[in-house]
Amino acid sequence: MPDPRTLPDDRFGYSVYTLVAHASPEQVRLVAEVRDAVGQERAVIPAHVTIRGTFYGIDSLDQMRDLLRRTAAGLEPTPVEFDPDGWKHHSDGDRHGCVMPCVTSPALWSLHESFDAVIRPRSRDAYGSGYRAHLMLCQDCSREQVERALALVAERDVGTGFAVGSVELMGRVGPAFGGWWTLIESFPLAAHAS
Repeated sequence: MPDPRTLPDDRFGYSVYTLVAHASPEQVRLVAEVRDAVGQERAVIPAHVTIRGTFYGIDSLDQMRDLLRRTAAGLEPTPVEFDPDGWKHHSDGDRHGCVMPCVTSPALWSLHESFDAVIRPRSRDAYGSGYRAHLMLCQDCSREQVERALALVAERDVGTGFAVGSVELMGRVGPAFGGWWTLIESFPLAAHAS
């Protein structure tokens, strides 16, 4: 499998895609402050919970957008609940990160499965399958950066979760280091689609 961090941009201008639910504006601000303070270098999406993990190799961006729009219109908003145990440090060799695990409720799992059924047959998974809902604080950092992030976030109240009223298709332009994520389209869920 190719390294998803260095995939070239496709003919639509994106190296990889993901479907996310953005956190509340206050949570987005709080996470951005911590990321800036610790010097997060990897391209990251504003604070969010991933609904369908990173994928690539699509044949038609217009078709994908249409399918996601129609899927979202048939789904109900759902809450995201943070794990009461709080932030977790994780590592993979010299790469460290920090996440807030989320409770994978039946409603959140159903939201993931509905979009996965549309995306999976029309793409390739960048990091393999397996869904574990979480809010990423920082990613691909040093141990010292993660320790600093944990100390900073401990001084703030991130809340207990947030409401998902829409999902956003994000595309990364360029590589994980040196590239950036951009919003392609936001898809309101049923009760918010007016």
